[in-house]
Amino acid sequence: MNTIQLVQLDPSYDESLHSDPAFFQSMMDEDWAGVAALVHKLLGRTLTIEPLSVDQLAWGGYHTIDAGTREIVGSCAFKSEPTADGSVEIAYFTYPDFEGRGYATLMASKLISLATPSESVQQIIAHTLPQKNASTRVLEKVGMSFVGEVVDPDDGTVWRWRLESS
Repeated sequence: MNTIQLVQLDPSYDESLHSDPAFFQSMMDEDWAGVAALVHKLLGRTLTIEPLSVDQLAWGGYHTIDAGTREIVGSCAFKSEPTADGSVEIAYFTYPDFEGRGYATLMASKLISLATPSESVQQIIAHTLPQKNASTRVLEKVGMSFVGEVVDPDDGTVWRWRLESS
């Protein structure tokens, strides 16, 4: 069974990545293979640099590492800090070479386990395309419930999922 670590790197790596116009375009186009290629070009396919943090709560993004192989398999994030009503949104994606191996479920579970103890979190939400797909199965596996259709200002019509924090 796979195990993962969520790592944050020196901000200079993320700054280099985010300042690359090809990275920005790949993100806008939801070209995950392009995103993966750029991340692997900058960091290598296997993480060899020392992370600043591993599996620590930060209201931002993480590179996802297979704990056994040290391969960079995807990315996940809290889209922002918790809102005034205590909602925090999670997002995740597995790089194409690593899809279908359970990494997305592990990422969603890890984000939930990091956020749940926070006193500022009352509920964890996620959005998916408005149809049954791999992401909806991931969210069901981690215990999230389908809430309904909403309009996201960035993504248009999406399905909202929720998990009440205990």
